[in-house]
Order: sequence, then structure tokens, then C-alpha cells
Amino acid sequence: MLLFKMLIALALADTPRIESKHIDLSSASKIYLRPGLVSVFEFPQNVIEVRVGNPNELKVLISQVSPRELTVYFKNSKVSPSNIIVRSDKKVYVFDVIPSTSRHQDFIKIRGGFSAPIDSTGITLIENITISPRSKRNSEENESNRKLIEKVTL
Repeated sequence: MLLFKMLIALALADTPRIESKHIDLSSASKIYLRPGLVSVFEFPQNVIEVRVGNPNELKVLISQVSPRELTVYFKNSKVSPSNIIVRSDKKVYVFDVIPSTSRHQDFIKIRGGFSAPIDSTGITLIENITISPRSKRNSEENESNRKLIEKVTL
């Protein structure tokens, strides 16, 4: 029995309680929380918005001291998995929050993100930029400026 407990402890040791990592933005990162304990997430940019999959069970607060930090905890002991979508100044992070009685991550420092979100066709999504055609006014201003330059004689 003691050997069995030691093997389980070794198998679950792959989840560090304090971690610093880069996040793959094209997939959800798994976070393990133990009901009754709190976790802190630190991001490289200010957090603008947080959306919680099940707000009746999971509480997420943006720190009043540092807008780069989130405090995350379960509201009660009987909980189910949830997710968190965090929008920062520059990126969007997605986490699957998994309740666990054997694993818990106290502090997670996100150093940055790599990759990009992928749509259902498997194509990497990139920010769309719309370039509007020149307005008639801009064209007329450019035309009048051109005429002024043409009239200059030396």
C-alpha cells in the first residue's frame, strides 16, 4: 500500500505548484485547482477582461494591486471543471480549470504566448486589417498639391 501511494505521488508530481511558462495560444492550457485553495496567475500584460465558464462555482478577480494578476478559486467544495478566457492588452489566453484533490497550482507566471488561434478549417487566424479606399477629398487635396508643385519655376 505504501508503494502504491508513492507511485501515485510520483505520477502526479509533473504538475508544479509554482510555475513560470509560455502558453500555446492555439490551445487551452490545463490548470489544476484544489477546492479551498487559491491560485494567482501573473500575465506579461495588463488584464482587461476575464470570462468564466461557470461563474456559480469559479471566482476570478483582477488584482487591485496589479492589473497583471488574477486570483482564482472555487466557491465551494463540490465543483465541476470550468474554463477561463483572459483578454489582455495584446493577447487572449484560454484555460481549462480542473478541480483536483491531489494537484494544485498556487502561482502561475505566464511569460508570454506563442502560436495563434486556429479556426475550424485548421487555418491560423491573423488580425484582419481593413484598408479603406481614398476618399474623394484626399484625392482632390493630393491633386491640388501636385498642381502647386508643377507651377513652381526656378
